[in-house]
Amino acid sequence: MTMTAGRWMHAASSPFEVAAMQGTELPLHSRLFIVCGRSVEEDVLKQAFLPFGNLENIKLIKEKGVCFVKYDKASSAALAMESLNGAVLNNGKGPKLKVLLAEAPTPRGVQQQQGVAKLMPQPEQEVPSDPDNVPPRSRLFLVVPKTADGQLIHDELSRYPDLEYCKTDLIASKGVVFVKYAKASSALQALEEVAGKGMLASYKVKVMLAEPKTKRQRPE
Repeated sequence: MTMTAGRWMHAASSPFEVAAMQGTELPLHSRLFIVCGRSVEEDVLKQAFLPFGNLENIKLIKEKGVCFVKYDKASSAALAMESLNGAVLNNGKGPKLKVLLAEAPTPRGVQQQQGVAKLMPQPEQEVPSDPDNVPPRSRLFLVVPKTADGQLIHDELSRYPDLEYCKTDLIASKGVVFVKYAKASSALQALEEVAGKGMLASYKVKVMLAEPKTKRQRPE
C-alpha cells in the first residue's frame, strides 16, 4: 500500500501537537526528574544543570531526595540527561544522580501524598529493538517539496552533530526525508531550529519526531 506524505505526517509526532492534546507543558520533553538523595543542596544541583541550557525552574523536594528541573528547550533537557545521568557530584563524593524525563506535573494535593516511587516517571513505552529506535527521540521526519535537492537537505542537516543518516531517496516520489542522529539532544536541536524557521536549504519544510519503528512497519 502506498503511503502519502499526508499519512506519514499523521503517523509522526509533532511535540507541540502532542503536548496540546495531552494538556502537558511546552515544550514537550523539556522537564527532568532527578533522584539526587536528601543531602544535596539546591544550589549544587543548579550549578550542575545550568551549563546545558536556560533553566526555567528547579524544584528540590529534599525530604524525598528528588528534584524537578525545567528547561526552555527539549534539546537542553536531553543534553543534560545524556551528560548527567549516572554522574557523581561534589568531585566524586556524591550523590550519584539518576536523571529521567519527567511526566506531566501532578496537582499539588496529589503530589503531597505520593512517595518517591510514585513521583518517579513511568518507564517509556517499550518499542522493538530496532537501531532506529535508539535512543528515543533521535529520529526526525521532514516533509519537503518534491523538487528539493537531496544533497542540499543532507548538507544542512549534517551541520548538527552526531548525524547517522539522512534518507533523501523518497523526496521525488513522496516529498519526505527521514533523519537519524546518535543523540536525542542533536535531533531535538535540529527539530527546534528547523521548525522555528520553517525553512531548510531555502525550502519550506515541516519537521517532527518520527514514530518509533514497529515490527509490522514496512521499510522506508
